[in-house]
Amino acid sequence: MSKKILLVVTVILISMILSCSSTSVGKSKFSPYYFYTNTNKYLFEISRYELSKLITFDKLTYKGSYIDDRAMTKEDLENIKDNRNVSAIPSLVAPQVGFTTESLNMRLYPTNHTIHRGNNKFDSNQYTRISAFAPVFVLHKSKDSEFYYIMTEFMRGWVPAAKIKIYSQVAFSGIQQMPFVRVIKDNITIGSVKYGIGDKVPLLSQDNDNAVLLTPEGSYTTVLKDGSFVIGNAVYDETLMKAMAESLLDNPYDWGGKEGFRDCSAYVRDLWRVFGADIPRSSGLQKLVGKKLIDKPKSEEEFYAVLRNAKPYRTLIFFKGHVIMYGGMENGDYIIYHAVNSLVNDKGKKIQIAKVAKNKLKEEQFVNIWKRVIRVSEISSLISPELPKEPEIIEITNIMNKISKIGSYEKEIAERNYTVTKQN
Repeated sequence: MSKKILLVVTVILISMILSCSSTSVGKSKFSPYYFYTNTNKYLFEISRYELSKLITFDKLTYKGSYIDDRAMTKEDLENIKDNRNVSAIPSLVAPQVGFTTESLNMRLYPTNHTIHRGNNKFDSNQYTRISAFAPVFVLHKSKDSEFYYIMTEFMRGWVPAAKIKIYSQVAFSGIQQMPFVRVIKDNITIGSVKYGIGDKVPLLSQDNDNAVLLTPEGSYTTVLKDGSFVIGNAVYDETLMKAMAESLLDNPYDWGGKEGFRDCSAYVRDLWRVFGADIPRSSGLQKLVGKKLIDKPKSEEEFYAVLRNAKPYRTLIFFKGHVIMYGGMENGDYIIYHAVNSLVNDKGKKIQIAKVAKNKLKEEQFVNIWKRVIRVSEISSLISPELPKEPEIIEITNIMNKISKIGSYEKEIAERNYTVTKQN
């Protein structure tokens, strides 16, 4: 490999390392929601000790649990745990890298069985839903070879191995440096892949009417600029935020996103990803970011005084285990948006909602929610006031010619001879 090629590879890898670094807000380095400040180290190696700790940190019990539609036995749990294949972890693991080929479930254990405590809508084995074309570090394989243990920028767990496209490290890094689009409408199809609000797709080229986008499998597709995505991260706009929030109303509440919908924290996170704010996945960590407006209000008056002065759609309200987005005032009433299973009204009655909802606190008699509030914060501090930069001039042919020496996928792309044109 020539000195010039080595220089290009080095620059790409350094750029990736810098872009992968993120703020650590997790309380435990082995938590599934931990934000790895040194995520880039997994590009190189991870020890057997650390990986085994990651894999075995979270545990379920068979006592009182069900597996699908029957009581779970100790043998059931041991068989599932054995499939983690911990004994096969080498002393040092050199991770593979790649992208998800579709939106998929991330699991605590390497099994698709539902493990629950009597209500199968709340699958204890479900961590979260991972978006299509998400960059991942592949750290381990299950004993039956059906699952990979992966790490993403915000979570780690087991996913179907068949749904991960492995790339060379150079291609992986190069793709992440490409211009991209952000999806602003839900459940749209690009090529043969479905994307949702907040998803990010690499951009190869564009003109006034169309965009050519990379696919997770390494192909490309031409799509019409129909308003379902924006180039780069969107500039924060209250009208756009409200439109996206309301476009998801009445979608089913989906704990952990197992059925492809959203729970409370995923709803908030996906909306904010559109503006480039990659906030944490869990409500417990989301309350640690942004500007704190108030902790546990002492009275109804204090809480609603804060809301009256709060910025709509930038203000988040937290209960224990739940997050709500404040939508401002409408006709003298306080508006909230959230994905919620149930909510207790002012008469003490549990109201089953089970969907993404827009609630009017006075009209629907939810004023007393203030008693459950543990924090109100403003997320606007995470938004860059600068306009998003135009996509850089990237000679796709040039990059792919260089990295084609690594593997057949890159060679195939290079031969297609694409060039991202300079943005005017």
